[in-house]
Amino acid sequence: MRHLAAILLFLGSLMPSLADRFSEQIQPILKKHCISCHGPEKQKGGITLHEIDSLDAAFKKFQLLENVIDQVDYKEMPPDDEDVQPTDAEREALIKALSEVVDRVKSGNVPQRAGRTTLRRLNRNEYHYTVRELFGVNFNPSKDFPADGAGGEGFDNMADALFSTPTLLEKYLGAAKKVVDAVYADPTLKKRVIFKSPDAENDSKSTAEQVLSYHATRAYRRRTNGEDLAPLLNAFAKGQKAGLNFEQALRAPLTALLINPRFLFRAEHDEPGKDEWPLNDFEIASRLSYFLWSSMPDRELFKLADEGLLRNPRVLREQTLRMIADPKFENFARHFAGRWLEFDKMIDQVEPDPKRFPTFTPELRRSMYYESVEFFTHLIRKDRPVTELIDSDYTFANATLARHYRLKETVTGNELRKVKLHDQNRGGVLGMGSILTATSLPLRTSPVHRGVWILDAMLGDPAPPPPPDAGELPADDTKAAGLTFRQQLDLHRKAKQCASCHARIDPLGFGLENFDAIGRWRTKDANGKAIDSSATLPGDITFSTPKELKQLLLAGKDKFAANMTRKLISYATGRGLEYYDEVTVNQIVAAIAKEDYSSRELIFEIVNSRPFLNRSMTR
Repeated sequence: MRHLAAILLFLGSLMPSLADRFSEQIQPILKKHCISCHGPEKQKGGITLHEIDSLDAAFKKFQLLENVIDQVDYKEMPPDDEDVQPTDAEREALIKALSEVVDRVKSGNVPQRAGRTTLRRLNRNEYHYTVRELFGVNFNPSKDFPADGAGGEGFDNMADALFSTPTLLEKYLGAAKKVVDAVYADPTLKKRVIFKSPDAENDSKSTAEQVLSYHATRAYRRRTNGEDLAPLLNAFAKGQKAGLNFEQALRAPLTALLINPRFLFRAEHDEPGKDEWPLNDFEIASRLSYFLWSSMPDRELFKLADEGLLRNPRVLREQTLRMIADPKFENFARHFAGRWLEFDKMIDQVEPDPKRFPTFTPELRRSMYYESVEFFTHLIRKDRPVTELIDSDYTFANATLARHYRLKETVTGNELRKVKLHDQNRGGVLGMGSILTATSLPLRTSPVHRGVWILDAMLGDPAPPPPPDAGELPADDTKAAGLTFRQQLDLHRKAKQCASCHARIDPLGFGLENFDAIGRWRTKDANGKAIDSSATLPGDITFSTPKELKQLLLAGKDKFAANMTRKLISYATGRGLEYYDEVTVNQIVAAIAKEDYSSRELIFEIVNSRPFLNRSMTR
């Protein structure tokens, strides 16, 4: 056996490595058949392949390579009108090598690391909730802050997109002053914040140190030391020297606390000389609280962190369950799911035409938004399968929404409650008014926008941006020169530069055409013509109703679960995912598949994952 192993090892050494084959065999094929349309001079479909110039670059672009494999395998690329086509041997070699790259990434047979998040400042929502927790103020001091950019998987808590500008720094100072003014104007809040006064045993300096040490520990989200407290105590001493009484002398240091980088930024420690290391318990507490609450750790998390218990899987699970049950968990539905599924556009972005859709009232807008918030919160609190996001037999509705959906069940009042659905076309997020409205235009539905949304939000397979010469479809479907909007779209998608992408996008959107631009069920369009919702996907897969579309998505539930997992890891860690994260994604999907795709198990898997609990030197 020892001789056989030696022989196999010797034979293996004679075979070219994947890196060698990529360089010697694959790159020439890409240059010969692909780079002219997907290189530095031209990027058809927004796809560039010339940057994949090494095996490491190929690992980083593995998701793009999956698409290339499909296109080459189905002989959709290169296009039929290209004069030089790859031979069968070239296609086979390309598919084999690229498949090996993808397989190695998914199996974890690539350099592994936990990932590194840049120093991350609090975004607007996190600042608002954290200040409210710290000092109890009941207004939003961040409402005038500049909007936060989106990065990573599209979230506004991504470290690399959270820039700090002079304007923002000025806003921080103004907000800090407003918060402290509000505390001093409210006797209850003032007593809560300045919880101790000098007495016979404690002079003003030692008392101020106790007050400021307590608030600094919470604000900085870790144990504090003399270096942390020195500038705060100096500001207090300066106030007293100027003749201010004890309480008034605390104004300046409390204000300074809220503009200190230790408060505004979530720092995580480095360990020089190591490639990777575990986060400390206070860092885990912050990751957990900002993941599930968009806010700072509470006293229980601080206590467990101080005792060094948060790395214990049992304790971490118990705390996760407690936090999910807390009212603050609604923030997770609003800021994670709202961004991921885009129903947060209902707050202030979508504007259906009031003349075309007079029933779209502020109350209906609010009800649609909170239907999605309640549904997502319920899904995890009640440990429902994540597949219910694709299809469910219930939703949350009030009288306004029930009337809009024409539900059979009688619903009264303004409060949303769980209701049974009897129409199988309606359940899941695809039947929610928030999603259907957010993926429409002011005057009409948009099969293209809806199809793109399904590919991106549901399947994690985003469509490329349209080419500059794609042309535009009419904004109003009533002005169609006798054609239905679908007929107009059919003409558009026959254009050579549009056909391949629209073949993937449009059928998904056609399946939802029975829902109008504000999510009502219809059988005729705005011109009185019958709705044609029949669709054919590549591979001759046909369907014609939302119900049938949902069944197709459920058939690929692992793809959906993997996409949701990627979104969660990105949101939880505050960074975009890298190729080495894919093995974690696959491990998590395999774990929850054994638990009937439990939504709570998915959250547990995220908070116990390598990228959540650790930090590495490089990305």
